[in-house]
Amino acid sequence: MAQDEALEERIVGAMKQLGFTQSDARLYLALLKRHPATGYELATASGVPRSAIYNVLRRLEGRGLVNAAGQKPTRYLPLAPERLLGMMEERFHKNLESLRAALDKLAKRVPDNRTWTLLGYAAMLDRARALIAESQHSVHLSVWRREAEALGEALRQAGAAGREVVLFSFTPLPADLGRALSYGIAESELERHWPHRIILVADRRVVLLGGAQDSEENQALVSEDAALVEMAISNLVLDITLFGQRSKTDITGVVTGLTRYLAPVEELMERSTNLR
Repeated sequence: MAQDEALEERIVGAMKQLGFTQSDARLYLALLKRHPATGYELATASGVPRSAIYNVLRRLEGRGLVNAAGQKPTRYLPLAPERLLGMMEERFHKNLESLRAALDKLAKRVPDNRTWTLLGYAAMLDRARALIAESQHSVHLSVWRREAEALGEALRQAGAAGREVVLFSFTPLPADLGRALSYGIAESELERHWPHRIILVADRRVVLLGGAQDSEENQALVSEDAALVEMAISNLVLDITLFGQRSKTDITGVVTGLTRYLAPVEELMERSTNLR
């Protein structure tokens, strides 16, 4: 008996989430267990007050869940559960398509917001994983070891899929996440001077940058704005170039791949000099 009551409560809860009232759900369940039934019988079986039972029956008739048969007294029959579920599924898809069409029309009147704020450390990591997974060609990342490990699985999968994965860090980095350019400074030492930060550029088209503090107050942003993407790439190029000079590491390929998306400053300077 207790199991039956618990099952009925689950069904009532589910029907309420789908737009039915508690009285609707209890009356329909009572009718499923005993039909055909009169309004008086259903009031007794469902717990719906007799003063309200016929209003509920009319509402369910209007929604196609109940059918009246005969007169004096009128008896009621329930819609079979499988037909109810099919009807609700069809209505759900129609409503979803209607909502999609309405939102599409509305979206055309809304300015394109290409920059979004991410609040909280977990939200930042989730969005970073999504950007890595959605990338098509490349992922460039300035990151601390803690965040590199948190994003490790997504980075490994991107590398296995043939995407270019380059990580720069002042801290040590795992060796299997992509091409690692690291100064190898212990995080505990670096944390005495700087807070955790992150810059992630996916396909040289979208950027995630900001704080990487493990707190609900952490703030970062993700953007497709060309100016922000260019600033992020410039920052990466500067850090990687200085790393190459300090460590005497050949980073030509990485820098060349990134700088072709920036203004050709050297070429423009030479051209300007020749015109003088």
